[in-house]
Amino acid sequence: MNTQTDSVSPSTVGAEFYSLLDAVDSEFIADDFEIGTHTTKHDFDNHLKVAIFEGVNPSDSLAELAEKTDIYDELSYMAGSTFSRLTNDRDYRAVVRLFLELLHSPQLYHQRAVQRKRLDWLDRAVVATDATNLNLTRSVAVPSERLDTEILRVIDPDEKGLHLNLSARVDGDAKHPLGVTITPGVMREPTQFDHLQSDVEVFTDLDSPIHVFDRGYLDYDRFCELKERETDFICFLQADARVDVLEHIQDVEITDEQGTRYLRDERIELAETGEQFRRIVFEDVDGEELAYLTTLSSAYAPVEVMSIYTLRTMIEILFRELKQYTNIESFHSQSLNGVLFEIFCTLIGYVLVEWFRQRHPLRGGVPEAIRTIRTRWNTSLRSYG
Repeated sequence: MNTQTDSVSPSTVGAEFYSLLDAVDSEFIADDFEIGTHTTKHDFDNHLKVAIFEGVNPSDSLAELAEKTDIYDELSYMAGSTFSRLTNDRDYRAVVRLFLELLHSPQLYHQRAVQRKRLDWLDRAVVATDATNLNLTRSVAVPSERLDTEILRVIDPDEKGLHLNLSARVDGDAKHPLGVTITPGVMREPTQFDHLQSDVEVFTDLDSPIHVFDRGYLDYDRFCELKERETDFICFLQADARVDVLEHIQDVEITDEQGTRYLRDERIELAETGEQFRRIVFEDVDGEELAYLTTLSSAYAPVEVMSIYTLRTMIEILFRELKQYTNIESFHSQSLNGVLFEIFCTLIGYVLVEWFRQRHPLRGGVPEAIRTIRTRWNTSLRSYG
């Protein structure tokens, strides 16, 4: 005789992929942005699910998108023209709100707390900040803020496109976005640093994180401000930067089958700022030098500082995964609002992929999780693993 538990149908891959969306009240968000005010049924939930699914399983055309909504469970049929109209017309800020509320859901707070650490000796979170360029495959119209029908300019594919500016937690097995801004490709990325740090600071589970970023954010005034706020960071510094060496802390020699490398650990005053920092200079077997600037105390050995900084590469992997496996650069929309709607739905999709693969571990990381989501969507979890 079957028990009640046995009679319950196992969840499908598609249902598990969307399961985290239950943590956010999308209907309340829709009402807040007056989505569907003039219709009896705005169907915002289905629109979101279609756009998110499209983010991780891109279609070559709107006709193909419509076909998918007719055969994939968890989705209700949506004509391509309807998807295009709703995506261009509905305020993209509603999706931004949903994305941010999802990041602050209790489920993701728990996932960040229990995930496997990349450096098992490190008891602090590490937050990486970086930016990548998003190339446009079609022209995008930028409307006037005063009048939607008035087009201020058109961004063409041969221009610099858009910049995706991102802060993400990178010390664990999963890469967790924490803050995002989208800016014109012609805008310098360091201008978004403070906005992203403000997004990071509101996460209650980030107690004194270590920030890592590359030379693109080189700004002596910013370094001094971070130190004044007691915010620890590590970044690259030009090896020939003007500094005054105040104290030679230690030299470290590393010898193995590859040869001998050297580390210099120093307390310095940076240029004419009057502020003291720690500089670690690494010299490789060929005599090439890399310099790290940090506020971390000598409680962290030079090699540990370098190991923490290498976690920054995880945000580069995140960007590569977005560009290779999602539609982050291939939009159906031709309006700026529609493009931003699609971008943030794709980012939500990426968060859901990380959520899915943490709950149902698969070898191969994010790429394998996306392949499973695409090819086994209607399959019960119990039938494949």
